[in-house]
Amino acid sequence: MKRALLLLLFISFSINIYPQADYESNFLQGYLQFEQLFQKLSGDYGTTFFPFLNLGYGGRELGLSNAFTGVADDISTLEANPAGTASLNFTEFFFSHNKLMGDVNYNTLAYTMRFNNLGFGLGGRILYMPFTHFNEYGENVGSGVITYSVITCNLAYNFLHSYKWFGLSVGTNVKLYIYGVPESIAPNQTKINAAFDIGLLTRFNFLKAYNRPEKNFSLGLVVSNLGPFTDGEPPPTTISLGIAYKPIYQLLFSVDFNYLINYSETTWKNWSVSTGIEWKFTKYSSLLAGVTIKSSPSFSLGINIEFEDFKITAVYNPDFVDVSKFSISASLKLGDLGRGKKAVLVNKMYSNALKLMSEGNYEAAKDVLIEILKNDYSYTPAKESLKYCKKQIQIQNELNIMLEGRRLE
Repeated sequence: MKRALLLLLFISFSINIYPQADYESNFLQGYLQFEQLFQKLSGDYGTTFFPFLNLGYGGRELGLSNAFTGVADDISTLEANPAGTASLNFTEFFFSHNKLMGDVNYNTLAYTMRFNNLGFGLGGRILYMPFTHFNEYGENVGSGVITYSVITCNLAYNFLHSYKWFGLSVGTNVKLYIYGVPESIAPNQTKINAAFDIGLLTRFNFLKAYNRPEKNFSLGLVVSNLGPFTDGEPPPTTISLGIAYKPIYQLLFSVDFNYLINYSETTWKNWSVSTGIEWKFTKYSSLLAGVTIKSSPSFSLGINIEFEDFKITAVYNPDFVDVSKFSISASLKLGDLGRGKKAVLVNKMYSNALKLMSEGNYEAAKDVLIEILKNDYSYTPAKESLKYCKKQIQIQNELNIMLEGRRLE
């Protein structure tokens, strides 16, 4: 399957490189060169079917060299860590275009939304290349477009979330992937199969040097591309452990440790390490850089420009061994379903409750705190203050009873 796939890709690629008259004499050398290029583009996946399952969406994820398992803070988490959609701040619509080589392009459309602790998403990505099939005499016997398509459905939930603790997010993806070859090029080559992802994510504060409600340290774990074999070849099943850390608000570090479950052999090539850094140098813009350490290392450089309602990211991979790639992506923020206004309202109500408590008006403060918990039961400060108010009201009532008893005496 894999050799046949590479052979089909090479025929299209070689037509653009070699004149038709030299086609036959250069066939073997060109095929070997293209196979090496294909392996570099896809990674060291050994004998697996559809290695493009492990390509991400682009955007900040690509700018961090795909070290995004622990970051998981925008729509790119849909492929990087399926658990991340349960904690995204905004509903997002995403598009990216990746220029790989020659006429080979890779595009993505995705959408995510969150209701309180429940997140879900839908994404589609397609890699396509024009293809012309020539026979051994150099005659055009068929043409079309070969495609690699992936449709992803996501569902995630954040368990045990509270004001003080992020909780534990658990998410899963169901992916339908299709390798499409027109019948005019080669009959009975189209393949369809399914794969699954499972992800975990949690966040907490650790050595934090800035004052914001977000947690600055993240841990993520993902098992991706679990599924049945296709014509005897497994999907590129991968285990990834990700760490993300923001010591200050302007600086983000991330690292992913990846292990490819290779069903044919186990070598050092199964391992790879990706690491990235993001520096927010202005209010609206940040620089991205990353490196992936494997048998064919890759690098990434990018810039992210983010405003209140949208962001644009451009990334270039100036690889010295691998295939250079360029990606441009845009994301629209379609609101937060009122979560931001609700948070502002709750904080304002809590400030009012604290003021009433400082004045000794615990009954009125209790009513405000109860109203806060109706809006957000996970607001831990209101729970703690409500207990204090009830205790003070009880003390006041007992004191009033004692004073009334003494007055009657």
